[in-house]
Amino acid sequence: MKNPQFLDLYLNLNAKQKAGFKKYLASTYFNTNKKISQSLEDLDGHIHLKIEELKPALFKKLYPEESYSDVKLRLLFSELLKQLKNFLFIEEKQVNENEKELFYIRFLRKTKQIKLFENQAEAFRTELKSNKAWNPDIYEIRHQLDMELLNYESFKNRFSYFDFRESSDLLEMDALIKRLRIYLEQLSHEAIGASSFEYPLIDAWVELAEKKSWNQTPELGIYIMALKMYRFPTEEHYFQEYLSLISRYEKDFDFERGREIYLTALNYSIRKINQNDQRFFGQTLQLFQHCVKFGWLLDYGVMSSLTYKNIISLCIRMNDLDLAIKLLEDYKNLVNVKERNTIYSFNLAKIYKEQKEYAKALYLLNTSVFRDPLIELNARVEMIKIYYEIKEDELMHNQIKATANLMKRSKKLGYHREYYNNFLATANRLFATKQILKSEKEKWLENIRLDNRLIEKSWLYLMVDRLKTLG
Repeated sequence: MKNPQFLDLYLNLNAKQKAGFKKYLASTYFNTNKKISQSLEDLDGHIHLKIEELKPALFKKLYPEESYSDVKLRLLFSELLKQLKNFLFIEEKQVNENEKELFYIRFLRKTKQIKLFENQAEAFRTELKSNKAWNPDIYEIRHQLDMELLNYESFKNRFSYFDFRESSDLLEMDALIKRLRIYLEQLSHEAIGASSFEYPLIDAWVELAEKKSWNQTPELGIYIMALKMYRFPTEEHYFQEYLSLISRYEKDFDFERGREIYLTALNYSIRKINQNDQRFFGQTLQLFQHCVKFGWLLDYGVMSSLTYKNIISLCIRMNDLDLAIKLLEDYKNLVNVKERNTIYSFNLAKIYKEQKEYAKALYLLNTSVFRDPLIELNARVEMIKIYYEIKEDELMHNQIKATANLMKRSKKLGYHREYYNNFLATANRLFATKQILKSEKEKWLENIRLDNRLIEKSWLYLMVDRLKTLG
């Protein structure tokens, strides 16, 4: 039985949000239905139950004299969901002081509080212009304020002059930031194999920004530098300038923007590693550790199992097993408790494999249940690698076939499917090849090096390089 939508959302609120929602429901200004407020208190007392047990228990608590009615309970959850949406909207708006001020100024204009409007609008305009903090939303706020002033001027005297140039520039700067964010996201996906899509006017927009020196503003400067970093990856000075810019303004980033901005840097670094540029090992690890320390890779303090895996895998690729073991333990308790033990076992198995403790590695990989399909595939890839290294040809071949069948059944792999299929094809050829002509070996190595849609390239390259040559 599925949870009601409200229940799924409520369970994902943090403690502060849950407390705030209870206060919201207790306020008669927002909620006049006492039963709704009481239902949330009763729900917390039954939250540990499975949904099929929770619903009748909650109904009996709320309506002790009535027979159970699923319809009545669904209506209750529907009302709670509506109230939760309202609360989340209000909570979001409460933290945005600029929007509050803009709304107040708009209210003064509409109610024709002329003197107050003029004073507040001018003071707010001065404040926004003198703002030194990094804030990409400020251009939209300034444009909206200009629209309030324009509406006021039109009401006051329809023949008065309004300078549209600055307001138009603010609108274009705001739009360009949004366009660049979308385009950078697209470039990031292209870097990991998604289909390509070109924005035909991007060069014209950037040219306009540089002509008008908009790129000198810190907000546009960061996004334009990120664009150059992605479009000209061999010009590594763009990457260094980007890192310098984001470190300078990091104190002003909110979580969403900070995460996005640092992931852009990480994606660039990881792409360089995937191109066999080992100089970026240390830089990428530093970025990972920085993002963990300052929370950019943590959702409410929780690290994803994929991030945990990537960090440990990077330490292993750097041949620093001591650091891998240290971060394995340091970061373990940051991972979601539901995924923690299995991803810990997977990472520990990878370390055992590198230490040539093959029996320990295989035990962990064979006895752990991996719910994430990508982690499951990674575990099978590790087993294929181990079987090859310990010369268990039949087990290796069986695992290749079993993994291929698993991929055929899975519908959630997306573009990853091609990467893993390419690995299986290469591993299968490796399994079948005992000796090889020198020229064929060199060609095979070159194909591995150039294939950007292949996982475990370093391991495959090393194993092919070790093959005996003929002639």
